Amino acid sequence: MKEFNNHADNSTYTLLYQRLVGAKVIFGRRFMRHKQWEMNHVANYLLENVDNGMILDIGCSTGYLTDHLSKKFGPGLVAGADISLASIQRNRSLYNKIDFYHIDKQFYQEHKSRYAAITLMHVLEHIEEPVPFLQNIIKLLDKNGILVVSVPQERIRGDLALFENIYNLFRGKFRNVHLRNYTYKALSEELNKAGLNIHYHKYNNMLSQNSNKKRLTNHSLIVYTKAITNQGTCLLYTSPSPRDRG
Repeated sequence: MKEFNNHADNSTYTLLYQRLVGAKVIFGRRFMRHKQWEMNHVANYLLENVDNGMILDIGCSTGYLTDHLSKKFGPGLVAGADISLASIQRNRSLYNKIDFYHIDKQFYQEHKSRYAAITLMHVLEHIEEPVPFLQNIIKLLDKNGILVVSVPQERIRGDLALFENIYNLFRGKFRNVHLRNYTYKALSEELNKAGLNIHYHKYNNMLSQNSNKKRLTNHSLIVYTKAITNQGTCLLYTSPSPRDRG
């Protein structure tokens, strides 16, 4: 199983890198509000559709969404996971009532069929082989589990990871942290290959919470899909990278 960004070692996601991401999240939540809208969309959908069971935030990064969901669902019902051990250690100290797991070679087997819902927020654009990655994620869900996926919807690939890419340039890393710029069509094709079928989508705009049209100012595209195998439901949330890894 290849992890998040298998073109680079995990040192890409240093604590300073995560702080850059965290600063964007804070800006998107407190000032422009689009990030808060995104998190609320996901939380509200899960509150309406998850009766019981655990929720896992994969690629939890700064832990903001993990903490947000934990406050909605209560202690012990939400956990986070990430390939960055430094991020996991930091989150464990900041959010001591939430379980955070380091994603290693044993992680997927140990957590198989454990979760009623999984969030995969701004992670897929970092994955070199997204289809087998998604297929492995689905295996972590219980029989009727929900998968939430969020990816950047950028004008130019990497434009929402500008600061992270500049930071990496100074470190001698000359590859865009976003491996692809997802369109609705490209995303739906990958989901279909992984065994997921879209049945609804909604655009989330950076300037208007109620807009549902394809525009340059869109921040997110929410897509709801069901697993073709009836293994679960996927809420796919496409957005230009606020909480993302870059």
